[in-house]
Amino acid sequence: MNFEDFCAKLEILDEEEGNRVRDKYIEKFVDAKHPLYESQIKHRHKFSDGYCYEGYLWDYLKSKYFIEKEKIGEKAKTLGTIYVFWDIHSCERIFVKNYWKFGKNTVLKLPFSILMEGQQYLPEDIYIFDEKMTWTFVITHEDIDGTCYCLKSGNI
Repeated sequence: MNFEDFCAKLEILDEEEGNRVRDKYIEKFVDAKHPLYESQIKHRHKFSDGYCYEGYLWDYLKSKYFIEKEKIGEKAKTLGTIYVFWDIHSCERIFVKNYWKFGKNTVLKLPFSILMEGQQYLPEDIYIFDEKMTWTFVITHEDIDGTCYCLKSGNI
């Protein structure tokens, strides 16, 4: 799928709605009481491209369990519309050319199957979840022994 086709099949939430959804996700799935959350996530640091955090939300995920990326792909076939966003990092810390195809603060709404088809257009660390926020999957940039490090939390 090319980028234009991918974009035609998704909705970009407006900034206010995107911030509301992101905040609700953090409230539901992230341990904001973790000792490092304040300095790594909540307190954003000034970079040349704006205020960004330095950690990864998935480091502070509540009740997280490892899941194989293939299992996420299987779920994508049976689940409908989802939301997805990524960590708010600075271009000063990302060394991949043309990394940001969407804004750093963007939240997308789209069919899960389309997300999996167009994942190459998104940053490496993505947070996938349902509208009711009963579950989340996280696909990270890390790997363990050649296996993509993915996490799940919630009831799915």
